[in-house]
Amino acid sequence: MRFRGSYMKINEDKDIFGRCCKDYLNGDEDAHIIVHTDIAETDILPAKHLFREFDKMPHHEQTALQQARGNILDVGACAGSHSLYLQSLGYNVTALDISKGCCDVMKQRGVKNVLYEDIFKYQGQTYDSILMLMNGIGIAGSLPKLPELLDQLRTLLNPGGKIIFDSSDLQYLYLEDDGSINIPLSDKYYCELLYNLEYKNKKSGEFNWFFIDPYTMDAVAGECNFKMQFLAEGPHYDYVACLY
Repeated sequence: MRFRGSYMKINEDKDIFGRCCKDYLNGDEDAHIIVHTDIAETDILPAKHLFREFDKMPHHEQTALQQARGNILDVGACAGSHSLYLQSLGYNVTALDISKGCCDVMKQRGVKNVLYEDIFKYQGQTYDSILMLMNGIGIAGSLPKLPELLDQLRTLLNPGGKIIFDSSDLQYLYLEDDGSINIPLSDKYYCELLYNLEYKNKKSGEFNWFFIDPYTMDAVAGECNFKMQFLAEGPHYDYVACLY
């Protein structure tokens, strides 16, 4: 599973992404994050995945980056790979993250404009493109809180601007052997989950995260007075779209 960011600035001792990215940048090529969730098996996120070049990114992610124009805000920028690529094309890119460690890493890697900020509280300049890749839309934490995030992002958009994001439909977690999908009845949206990240025997503590299927995303976008354009489909229930 792929994700970035969190809901508020992170204390240094729980800055899992920041500590892992710093170690990788300093030569620990085996640095990785252990991802615990309440609805899926434990997964491993290698730090090198966060440092990959454009040609190593999946096609749908490349498609998302190619949609970005003008003054760009990269939300949850992590190690800065997306920002660095767009910066190399001559765009004015601002990379925002709530991890102090990640912000330090991005500066060391050459990202020119780095903001150590909480996107829900940020009130800086406005942008033509807002990137929320690697399921950055999940920063809302749950489906009911998604409108709050979209309303905040709207305040940061220039007229004619767009939000470019990717996510996944987690229905594959509920696939049966016969090919049917058995999603248990619950008050909670089936793509919501609890994460707990671990790096070198230290954990982030549990926090809410969610993914969103394209049909639900389209419906929520409409309720928030956005239009959604589907851009590309990934190989495993993932997709890229933009809101405008």
